[in-house]
Amino acid sequence: MDMQAARVSRPTEGRPFQLGVIDFNPIQYHVPLYQLLTSRARVKLDVLFLTDRGSRPAIDPGFGVPVKWDIDLRSGYEHQFLTAGSESSSLRKRMTNLARWISGHDAVVIHGHSHPSMLAAAFLCRVHGIPYLLRGDSTARGQATGARRHLRNTVARTVVAASACGLAIGRLNEEFYRQYGAPRIIWAPYSVDDKRFADTPSVSRCELLSRWNLDVDRPVILFCGKLYPGKRPLDLSAAVRLLPRKVNTIFVGDGVLAERVRHSLISGEGVVTGFVNQSELSSYYHAADIIVLPSEVENWGLVINEAMAAGVLPVVSDHVGAAPDLVMGVGEVYPCGDIPRLAEALDRALMKAKEPDSRDRVQQHVAWYALDRTAVGFEQAMLSVASGSSNLITAHTEYSEG
Repeated sequence: MDMQAARVSRPTEGRPFQLGVIDFNPIQYHVPLYQLLTSRARVKLDVLFLTDRGSRPAIDPGFGVPVKWDIDLRSGYEHQFLTAGSESSSLRKRMTNLARWISGHDAVVIHGHSHPSMLAAAFLCRVHGIPYLLRGDSTARGQATGARRHLRNTVARTVVAASACGLAIGRLNEEFYRQYGAPRIIWAPYSVDDKRFADTPSVSRCELLSRWNLDVDRPVILFCGKLYPGKRPLDLSAAVRLLPRKVNTIFVGDGVLAERVRHSLISGEGVVTGFVNQSELSSYYHAADIIVLPSEVENWGLVINEAMAAGVLPVVSDHVGAAPDLVMGVGEVYPCGDIPRLAEALDRALMKAKEPDSRDRVQQHVAWYALDRTAVGFEQAMLSVASGSSNLITAHTEYSEG
């Protein structure tokens, strides 16, 4: 089927650009950006969530416990749901509603190129002549092999090349858009609500460590996330045993490996907290000296953004997508699965963390990935699409409020 080329036009004089975002469901990482874009009022933002999952209690398969985020995910921006409570409505009805919603915007942001609903949205954008901007965490190297890799490459090239713009979250994601022929690449870094995590928490470091019966005079190494094999939390507990000094090791999270991690810790020198909700996380970050992400598959790792906003020094495996952006030059990167090298990286990081300007240096480094910079990237992308400019690439080193 021949599809109509996406139209590129300015809105009627005096009317702001109508920017739509199609997202899976309200999550703590994306909603602060939508709230900020709305408050800046340089585009008229409208978000369509595929489901309302995340805004109501549900069992998270990674944590293994009911999860409902305790921060506001529903106010401060315009949004609606394609389906609510269930996805029992017919496919035809969902596609009709999706097409109607898409046609009311000057451009639409689509999250990724592999989920069937996002592929349908890209198709409908083309049919209705609405330019779409791609937002995702894909990297050029990918994970698929064989026939799946060939299919992935074909789909990626088709969707990326037909887009109006790729919104690059980082260096590896920018390489992905280049490889698959994005007509424009705009720097819109992956970010979190950095100001919230930078603010002094209500619970002090001393109070938090005392709560868990940990020595307040020892440095703190933190893991924060789901305790399952892909995150390799047991690598951290094994590496800590190789350190020449005693430390506190705190695993914030839950999951299938929780008991094994708990048994791997030296009594009185480490804890597994279980699931910790958003309003409490900042206290753990501010109590920590080092944040560790040992994952074997991690396209980005937003927990690193959160911890660095609080000034925590990062140590990550070389399989973490954020490593080239957030960690190199300030923290430590080690070969994934190499426990002795992880221990060496931790030892070096502990020395760095003792330097008086360590937290300030970390916060200055991660400031390149602040939420306001992401908002500017979205606005620049909308303007570049509307103006019809081509081959525009805005790198993080060229960032400007404009």
